[in-house]
Order: sequence, then structure tokens, then C-alpha cells
Amino acid sequence: MKISQAVIPFGGCFTTDSESQKNSKLVFVGLPDDQQSSYLQGCAQAPDKIRYAYDGYCYNSTTESGIDLAKAVVDLGNWLPKSSGELTAQSYYEKAQSLFRDGKIPFFAGGDHAVTIPIATALDVLDQPVHIVQIDAHPDIYPELGGNPYSHACVASRLLEYEHIASITQIGIRTMNRVQKEVVNKFRNRLHLLPARELSEKLPSLLHIPTGAPVYLTIDLDGLDPAFAPGVSHPVPGGLSSRQVLNLIQQARWNLVGMDVVELNPNRDVNNQTAILAARLLHEGMGYAGSGIIQK
Repeated sequence: MKISQAVIPFGGCFTTDSESQKNSKLVFVGLPDDQQSSYLQGCAQAPDKIRYAYDGYCYNSTTESGIDLAKAVVDLGNWLPKSSGELTAQSYYEKAQSLFRDGKIPFFAGGDHAVTIPIATALDVLDQPVHIVQIDAHPDIYPELGGNPYSHACVASRLLEYEHIASITQIGIRTMNRVQKEVVNKFRNRLHLLPARELSEKLPSLLHIPTGAPVYLTIDLDGLDPAFAPGVSHPVPGGLSSRQVLNLIQQARWNLVGMDVVELNPNRDVNNQTAILAARLLHEGMGYAGSGIIQK
């Protein structure tokens, strides 16, 4: 992708200062991998689109809640995929473990949703139960899809196999079928479903997650209505609004230990609308996580 030299990536939040890069807890990572996509390729192009569509000449570094992240975030670049899905997942797992071990709060730009599997698996290094909050049109809870247990349609099934994942809360679901419902019944004590058709304008406060508990937030952009996020491979009408998701982030009561935004397909986007939304969601997540360490 050709990038103009005049573009200021990610609203001016990234730092190039060596001391800041060493000390900052907030890091950004691109995961340009879509080897596990079941329908369309294209999500591998997303990280750079998210960086540069959110141009600092148009968007500033301050979040809605007043947290100025100017030069506060370290861009670690893209973690390039390996020659196979298995090797890529192992690489992502090891690198993410290193970030969590060092006390960093990483913000990942996917990639298809399968990239969440090794990242969330790496949370085991924290040695405490972690809650997953998942925005999605799909429960991603197939035991396997087309013989592949690591498809982007199997994310929740894999994560529920790990003891350090205390719970998964899925918000905006609207594609449940019989096969997936069987898995839901199996893990009912650790899986909380909030179907889109049962949600009001104000999303629930998720009181089943203890205040201050460690939470990893994963946002599949098709969880939002296609009116807000047209640039996805699997658009499903009847989804969440950008306002609902932003409010969920801003009004959370969690200890946000990491976040990803996945499934942007730039080939299907309209005027970078979905890429800009992806960046905005990550920006607000960074502001929430950094509110205790960065002055307003």
C-alpha cells in the first residue's frame, strides 16, 4: 500500500522517542494474518490500513474521555505470519507472552479472528483468571470448521479449553445454529451470551465480571451493524452501533490487560469507514487502559 509521507499514523499517538519506547506500557501491534479465514482473504491488509486511515491531520490524539495519548503508544510494527498457521500461532503466542510478562498492555490490529487464539492463550503468563469480552456477530464456537479446529470460526471453542480463561462474554451474537448451541450448552457455566436481538440501546454493565478483574477485549468488526462497519467479510444486519461499543469501553469497570480489533477486510470497505472505526475503538481502549498513568 502506498503511503504519503505527510500522513501522521494513528492520530499522532505513536512515539519515536527511544526513552518513551522503553518505558511506555501501551503498545500497538499489527497481526497481518488471514490464513484461517473460511470465506474471503483480505484481513491481512488491515493493520496498515488502520494505522494510516486514522491520520493525525484529521484525527487528534485525545480520546473522548479527555486522555491525551500524543506520543504515548509504542508501535511495535507488524508480526509477520510464518509459513503455516501452526508456526504463526506459536510465534504470536511467544511474542505476546513476552509483552504480558513485561507488564505491557498490547493493542492488536488483526488479521482474522483466529489471531486471538494465541494472543489470549498467552495470557496464561499472568497467572490469574482472565475474562474475555467478545463483540461479534458470530459465536465462533464451532468445534472445528472444514476439519480445521483453529479456524476463525472456532476461537471461543479453543479458548474455553484453557483454565486461565475464567469466562467469555459474547455481545451482539446473531448467527447461532444447532452445532454451536451444543458447545454453548457444554460450557454454559463459563459462557455468557448477549444476543443482539435482546439488547437495548444501553448495553448491560456485565456485572458477572468482578470490578477490577483482568479483561481481554476482542472486537470482531462484524459485531457492529454493516451500516457502521461495511468493510468485513461476513456482514450481518442487526448489529451494534459504534456508539454502543464506544460506551461499553468507556464505562467499563475492568482492568483491561489487552485488546484486539479484527476482521477488517479493506477490499470491502467504503471510504476507509471501517478502518477508521477500528482505530477509534483501539484509541478509546488505549485511553481507558492509560487513564491511570497518563494525565488528562
